Amino acid sequence: MLRTMQYLSDRGQSIQLCCRPGTELYRRAKEKGIRTLTMPFRGDFDPFTIFRFYRLLVREKIDIVLTNMDKELRIAGIAAWLTNYTRVIPRRGIDYPLKNKIQYRLSYTKLACAVIANSNSTRVALLKNAPWLDADSVHVIYNGIDPEPFLSPPRHEFRKQLELKTSDVLIGFVGQLDERKGIVTLLHAFRMLCKCRKDIHLALIGSGPMQDFIRQYAVENGLCDNIHLPGFQEDIPDVMQSIDMLVLPSWWEGFGIVLIEAMAAAKPCVTTAVSSMPEIVLDQNTGRVVPVKDSVSLFEAFHQLIHNPRLSAEMGKNGRQRVLRTFHIDAMIDQLESLFLQQLKNQRGMRRH
Repeated sequence: MLRTMQYLSDRGQSIQLCCRPGTELYRRAKEKGIRTLTMPFRGDFDPFTIFRFYRLLVREKIDIVLTNMDKELRIAGIAAWLTNYTRVIPRRGIDYPLKNKIQYRLSYTKLACAVIANSNSTRVALLKNAPWLDADSVHVIYNGIDPEPFLSPPRHEFRKQLELKTSDVLIGFVGQLDERKGIVTLLHAFRMLCKCRKDIHLALIGSGPMQDFIRQYAVENGLCDNIHLPGFQEDIPDVMQSIDMLVLPSWWEGFGIVLIEAMAAAKPCVTTAVSSMPEIVLDQNTGRVVPVKDSVSLFEAFHQLIHNPRLSAEMGKNGRQRVLRTFHIDAMIDQLESLFLQQLKNQRGMRRH
């Protein structure tokens, strides 16, 4: 969200963030100099919050409101309806179905003028469970990144931090260390891999409730020298350039933007056939897509890439080209601006009639 706001601002758009007070989003927005207003967002139809939001829309002459949560859609939607000119667009970032309840029907058909889905998978799930939603109003706009930091000459500082040899194979995982990320499946697959070779390492970058479990698993299976828990890392471009491949074996996922970052660094990715991941990673082209919770298939994918360096390099090259074509942030901003301008054009046409 912050990246999108910065790029829109750089293109001359007047941008303002409205979020809950005391949040990490608020702190980061203030650090980046983004105009920010806080609101409590109490309840779905809290009249005080709706009135405050309405006054914001009128005072700032807001044309478009982009919401990320259903509660915010209802509050902003009613406030926008009161202005008779502000357009509201909710964004769906995960392929969870809409509930077939009256408040959802009204929100998405009467308050929202369009819907942004972060993938075709999200769009299909949305329409499947909400047949009352106009399919033409749901627009797929992929998340985008700035690939430039991942294209620079590698420094491999992260690999040095782990004290690995140049010849060691390093598999990277970046994300929250919790059960839904497929951590147990990953550990079982990695244990099988280590029976074949001893120069293979797994770095689980991030934090979460499974940290102690991972440490214990490493001790019980004699993998303390092979499994690394370096914690949160600021320099993600260097991490992606230091690893040999990225793995994201999630049970479900919103989008998996770390896959795009690894692909931008020309690294093959191994992920699961759930949510948006098969749209990001093309199986046997930019990496491997395996069944969810299948440690044997995950092991086989690792084995294939490790023992076929030419294939691995080719997949990494294909992945980088895919990012530049499909997941570049400029393409995402172009599509957002186009959608916003079209909605403003529609609104002005409605006013004339």
